[in-house]
Amino acid sequence: MLKVAVIGAGRMGSVVGRQLPDDVEKLIIDTDEAKAKVLADEIHGGFATTLDAAKVSDIIAVVLPTAGIDPVMDQLVWIAKDDAIIMNMATKGTVNPQIIEKNNRVHIVDTKIIGHAKSMEQGAPAYVVVKTEDQVLLKKIQHILPGFKKVLMGNADIIPDIAKIGSSEGIRAAIAVRKLLKQYNIPKDWEDIVIYTVCAGTMRSYVENDLGHFAKQLAERLDAEE
Repeated sequence: MLKVAVIGAGRMGSVVGRQLPDDVEKLIIDTDEAKAKVLADEIHGGFATTLDAAKVSDIIAVVLPTAGIDPVMDQLVWIAKDDAIIMNMATKGTVNPQIIEKNNRVHIVDTKIIGHAKSMEQGAPAYVVVKTEDQVLLKKIQHILPGFKKVLMGNADIIPDIAKIGSSEGIRAAIAVRKLLKQYNIPKDWEDIVIYTVCAGTMRSYVENDLGHFAKQLAERLDAEE
């Protein structure tokens, strides 16, 4: 049975952990023992608080904030067994090349999620972009992440930039709408519903090509502008 460890039981790490299929042996590693245990119990896996526990894992998903990537990877290159796949899933983090060069018997691969953790928890689709040309490696990663809409080869280096565009422009749109609504002197919870339901719903309809007649005309006109 394939053994998979997820390092980091935060919001995105929990999303990844819940993706693991039933036919793999699951392990959650986090320095917060209570957090690791809660997620492990939920997915019927084991838990640990030290990286040494990952030494038997075939695939290790490192889902940590950017600052934690290199210190953890610097240990994992010696802890992980030969031919283990170590996935760097930090959106903005890259692994120092000097760390990668320390042990060529393990495979460190950038594996970036295009998605929003809370939305994914609620069922929104997300992509995983794997920076590799190794089809065998890709298939192994696809196998352990069956719940993502797509797990595919691609340029993972650009994910931080496109994620930043999505998040920053989303925030700009939300703030702009709230400012426009102020003239109507409506309660804040009304504003929230307009942003959360009308705005976000319209964006989804645009992506799904399911806009109404007026909205479709507006989208076409805006798209045609220089």
